[in-house]
Amino acid sequence: MKFCKPAVFLAATAILSLFSQDVYLKKAPPAPISDFDIFLYRYWKQQKVTPANEASDCVMVRRLYIDLAGRVPTPQEALDYINCRQKRKQQLLVQELLESEEHAMFMTMRLGDELRIKSEFPINLWPNAAFLYSRTIFDAIRTNMPFDAFAQMLICADGSNFRNGYVNFYRAVPVKNSIETANAFAGFLFGKKLQELPAAEQKRLIDTFAHIRFKSTREWKEEIVYSTVPFSAGSDPRIEFARESVNSPEFAEAAVRRVWRWIFGNCEVDKAIIERLAADFRDKDFDLRALLYEICTSTAYRVGSISEGDYTQKLKYAAIYPVRRLDAEVLADSIAQITGVPYTYSSVIPEPFSYYHGRAAALPDGSITDRFLLLFGRPSRDSGAWEERKNTITADQRLYLFNSADINSRLQKLLWQKLKKEKDKFNALFLLFYSRPPTGEEREIFNTMGKKVKSWKLLARMPWILLNSREFLYQH
Repeated sequence: MKFCKPAVFLAATAILSLFSQDVYLKKAPPAPISDFDIFLYRYWKQQKVTPANEASDCVMVRRLYIDLAGRVPTPQEALDYINCRQKRKQQLLVQELLESEEHAMFMTMRLGDELRIKSEFPINLWPNAAFLYSRTIFDAIRTNMPFDAFAQMLICADGSNFRNGYVNFYRAVPVKNSIETANAFAGFLFGKKLQELPAAEQKRLIDTFAHIRFKSTREWKEEIVYSTVPFSAGSDPRIEFARESVNSPEFAEAAVRRVWRWIFGNCEVDKAIIERLAADFRDKDFDLRALLYEICTSTAYRVGSISEGDYTQKLKYAAIYPVRRLDAEVLADSIAQITGVPYTYSSVIPEPFSYYHGRAAALPDGSITDRFLLLFGRPSRDSGAWEERKNTITADQRLYLFNSADINSRLQKLLWQKLKKEKDKFNALFLLFYSRPPTGEEREIFNTMGKKVKSWKLLARMPWILLNSREFLYQH
């Protein structure tokens, strides 16, 4: 956190033992700070819903890094936030993360799922085009391109798949005809399948893309996407369709629902909340970063995930934060960060062979993967539907985490040289995995068990115990 004086990690681990705030919740619901918050409180009162108490600073810093950067915070980052005394520290951290390259990379992954960025079957973009497509999206997010302009670039794209990343939207449709292309755009623009639209609108979409053609060049795997209706003459029907589409209420609402899923997971929220955010989104010229800022600083985001009462009702009205398992890429990147051992990913299809050393969230091609990502539900990117991503814990996943030789080998590489006292090591482990200090009860359990088993042996087992816990594996 650039806006606060950094805490010194080794010294602060001892100070955390004096930390008195509840590690999960504050003592009251979050106070409204924006017009959207005031709307939420009025709506909650109307619906007779009581919001959960505000999430603690420990929970909030972890939540923000996972949702906006795609990884857990480092111990130093967690301490900087927890120890910061600025009243607006959450807003400042949100702004800092939204402007980071990590955020642009993570949102590229999110959009890449829906835009079907995959080099191999059944999409067959080919590696060069997949890499360009990913980079094009990354640049759009990094420069905060208005989302309506981004959508129009996709709709009106022409040219080589190796030189204009936007044309790969057309090439990523598995069956290249006007019906399937119209269905792909209906999903991305309006969040609906083609058959869910009125008959007249279905026909219009199909007619709009009936003029799209593809032709190969002499360069291997290059393909030109073009319209048989001259674009320069202004007669290409995609021009008017693009203009009308982004000005429709359905476009803004679909974009808001997409961002809501990115932040809160696959949970249905009341339509009135979506409509309110969509109106603000339009008023702010489809500024995606501003939309994310409004959501991630709102009372809906600041509430805790623990509360009495009807959980389903609170979830519907955004009065409680939904608990869900970490995405496959987030889990892989967090384990790699904690252990200091990066994963290696590959695509063994020889067109060409692709090897990648780095963050899973930064993979530019859905065909580049590994066993871990497949096991933990990374989407195949075959259809672009959000249902492809799986976030439920399974028996196979639990067995892997409990028994994996790879996980065990990584955990053995945790470094302890700079921490001499067992108490400091215990504190440091909780910061590393949970972004919070241990509670008094957790210390007592450790001390009690340490009387039966040598405490250094118990401490050596702690990383495995913490990694396999729900608190680490779930966003909360």
